[in-house]
Amino acid sequence: MFLAKLMEEHSRSGRGEVRPRYLLTEAAERFFTEARLKDGTVETYRYNSQTLSRILGPIHLDEIDRRTLADFISARKRTGVADATIRRDLAFLGSMFTMAERWGWVDTSPVTKAVKKVLRESRPRTRYLTHEEFNRLHEAASEPLRPILVLAVETGMRKAELLGLTLTNIDLQRRELNLEKTKAGRPRQVPLSRKALTVIRELLERRARPQSVFLLHGPGGDRVSDPRKAFVGACRRANIENFRWHDLRHTFASWWVQGGGDLYRLSRVLGHSTLQMTARYGHLRTDDLHEELERVAQSRSQGRKISEATMSPTVTEPPPNQPAKDL
Repeated sequence: MFLAKLMEEHSRSGRGEVRPRYLLTEAAERFFTEARLKDGTVETYRYNSQTLSRILGPIHLDEIDRRTLADFISARKRTGVADATIRRDLAFLGSMFTMAERWGWVDTSPVTKAVKKVLRESRPRTRYLTHEEFNRLHEAASEPLRPILVLAVETGMRKAELLGLTLTNIDLQRRELNLEKTKAGRPRQVPLSRKALTVIRELLERRARPQSVFLLHGPGGDRVSDPRKAFVGACRRANIENFRWHDLRHTFASWWVQGGGDLYRLSRVLGHSTLQMTARYGHLRTDDLHEELERVAQSRSQGRKISEATMSPTVTEPPPNQPAKDL
């Protein structure tokens, strides 16, 4: 289909005819065929694409301008959608228009910084549990959920990474997990705490454990299903509000920083692509700031004493048995 359209477009161009027009849905179809995207991004972008098509209707790319996007933003806001969600819609649209420019389907993209400026950037979410709250959650959880919760807060892994762990990912001798498939697309090693190591060994040594390549598995040995329902129920019984599964990852990071761990090593464990993503947890530890403040204060105090000593007048005492000269 795309090849035929491209050949037709090339033929028309050679005859000096007007460039053909393309629908938003056509561009989206080609985008998902050719763009190299991570699995999680594809899922998000498909949802964004459906939302845009539903609200904008059967529209051509050259009909989408800043006014069109302003109307789209207003329509989304009227339904109570958060600015962060609308930003993701526009992020997909911007990526698609960038590709469309390369194809020669459009000259410019209507998605600019000026368009996004009307949408507030959401503050990074850093909700985490105290140790006491986690103990309540763990106690309120079902038996199959408990080891998953412990591994989540002891490793900081994302849900998909954790539920997809296979036996080949586990290196008990080196006390680490070797993750091949990650959100960033790069393999990484996750160190195991004593508690995490204990839980993994208990899971592997269970008598009723079926033959399975997965560490966490269902009754038949297949990959364990998403424990969202069990998790929500445990939070309700533990009286823990405003807490999502991904916040278990925030809990790991927060405990790390509060325990004195540095941000650079934390970013490596979490698999963040930039240190800026990890910096959101920096406010949780202030001990080093107090130490630096004290060091600077002492340095300033010493500098003041040296300065005062230098500026003080020097009085020369007369030698013994000799009167001082008149000034």
